Amino acid sequence: MAQLVWGAVSDKYGRKIPLLLGPVLFVIGSVGCAMSTSMTEMVVWRVFQAFGACVAPMLSRAMIRDLFDRTEAASMLSTLTMIMAVVPILGPLVGGQIMVISSWHGIFWFMVALGVLLMVSVVFLPETHAADKRATGSLMNTYKNYWILLKNTSFMKYTLCVTFFYVAAYAFITGSPHVYIDLYNVDPTNYRYLFGLNIVGVMVVSAINRRMVKAFELETILKMATLVAMSAAIIAVALVWFNIGGMMTIVFGVLVFFSSNGIIRYHRSRNKCDCLR
Repeated sequence: MAQLVWGAVSDKYGRKIPLLLGPVLFVIGSVGCAMSTSMTEMVVWRVFQAFGACVAPMLSRAMIRDLFDRTEAASMLSTLTMIMAVVPILGPLVGGQIMVISSWHGIFWFMVALGVLLMVSVVFLPETHAADKRATGSLMNTYKNYWILLKNTSFMKYTLCVTFFYVAAYAFITGSPHVYIDLYNVDPTNYRYLFGLNIVGVMVVSAINRRMVKAFELETILKMATLVAMSAAIIAVALVWFNIGGMMTIVFGVLVFFSSNGIIRYHRSRNKCDCLR
């Protein structure tokens, strides 16, 4: 939801102001999390943290469209997609390593350091959204226009596609420590390697995707990737339900599912932009 707010703000006031405010909120939220003494405090500060954290991933794509034409933007988006697809998987890997040498508080202090580094970097970043191209209406009018998107069948089709994919992905990210460590007795130190295996899958499929776009239609590739991800998830659930294959069923099922992210995220962004032209 916060992305809906920041998107309208950046269209009206430029990209740099939200990019500066986002890390500030992220740092404040991270400090609050690190110093929390109850679950209620943790949840409140995590919401605050997320409100600032969502700015950079969203505006990075907008800045690419500001700076490049459609062909160059496609290439840049592909690279950005590979990075953004790996980050959600890399996060638990780094967090696990921090837990080895510190406590959960250390994870949030590490986030504080990253947030400060991002704030400093943004100061030197040029504005990409020219003043003559910015929205001139009120922010409320912009928010009202979101109803137009909700009624755009093509746009919503691609939006819901990636939404359902990430609901499943983050469900696994959240529950995987319990599954691997508690249910299958994986050593916490080795957990990060099992989780990190998915990074390799995303990078390999992203590289293959660059070749596939030259041979197949974008929508065809997206359908194929979505079908593969869905099939991998269903088969893994069925095998686990009937206790077939043990932990390796989950490892390979999730590997195939996550690897599809290298295609789904990229083509979802391309097709959503095309359907709004």
